[in-house]
Amino acid sequence: MILEHLNYLPIAVAALAYFAIGSVWFSPVGFSKAWMQGHNITMPTDEETKKKMMKEMPKYMLFSLTSSFVGAVVLAALQGVIGINGWMAGVKLGLAAAAFIFIAFAQSHMYTRKSFKLLLIDSGYHIVGLVLASVILSVWK
Repeated sequence: MILEHLNYLPIAVAALAYFAIGSVWFSPVGFSKAWMQGHNITMPTDEETKKKMMKEMPKYMLFSLTSSFVGAVVLAALQGVIGINGWMAGVKLGLAAAAFIFIAFAQSHMYTRKSFKLLLIDSGYHIVGLVLASVILSVWK
């Protein structure tokens, strides 16, 4: 089976890098304000709702980290099957994988009448994350 032959240390690092991109991307330093506006999300003002949100946040973060790990495993498996070597090949595979993400977000955002700016924020995180993860995996065998 292909998963037995994967090197899980670079996969873990690639997953953490992908996750870390999201930590910055959706922070006040990144695009949090525009992202929240685009999705009509407001921060709670009452203490009870804030506590509930903070209690749920670890669950969301764990799901994001797990998703990043699964994405890194799939990229590593694809690289093994295709025989990708070198950072530029990693960039190309990351962009190819990200194209599927962009298409899915573009269709969803079109039907939900979200802005093009929000499409770029939502899909941009995955484009950058997948390219970075793919480069890490392609240079660290």
